[in-house]
Amino acid sequence: MSPRQHPSDETLLRHAAGTLGAGLRLVVDVHLESCPCCREQVRLFEAAGGALLEGLAPAPVSPVLLEKIFARIDAKAAAPQWSRAAPCAPVLDNGFALPAAMADCEIGPWRFVHPKLRWARVRLPDAPRERVILLKIAPGHATPAHGHGGLELTQVLYGAFASAHGLYGPGDLEEADEDVKDHEPRVTEDGECLCLAAVESPLRIKSLLGRLFQPLMGI
Repeated sequence: MSPRQHPSDETLLRHAAGTLGAGLRLVVDVHLESCPCCREQVRLFEAAGGALLEGLAPAPVSPVLLEKIFARIDAKAAAPQWSRAAPCAPVLDNGFALPAAMADCEIGPWRFVHPKLRWARVRLPDAPRERVILLKIAPGHATPAHGHGGLELTQVLYGAFASAHGLYGPGDLEEADEDVKDHEPRVTEDGECLCLAAVESPLRIKSLLGRLFQPLMGI
């Protein structure tokens, strides 16, 4: 799998700086697993940030904060590394293993919007209220048309879809924001498509059916 569609440099910079929300960060983490090009870009952004930090004058740290930092370091060092096995990525009902970045996530049951579109909640262990879902869409069918109140990231896990931005296959990431008013990705006829999607704020869904299901989906 060699991705052809990637996050913007701005999104990768936010990822490197730690300013992406947890849900969006998860989607980028999944993309980075299969994209050496974006991994290198993030590494360069992190190196540039580190160089900037080295050039800053030292700032005093309060004794209380310093004590908390050392306590955390001591607690981590004292914890037995063998206490639990590394988590395994969840496996879906069709036998598809989700990316390793999702190993700690809880995947909810599949729910219907209509027979050709199903979704499942993805809960992050440290941020359970993030707007993250898996979408499984049948060949030739589309998501409800929508706009955005913030950034939306969609990573293709398998299958493919087309939108106004182009064609997206396995490993590709589509980025959309407030400037995208009529977003209606449509799956190709080759087979169903599974995507991981996260949004910064609720979508502006245009169809009545989509608006009815939106409170349940949380996006």
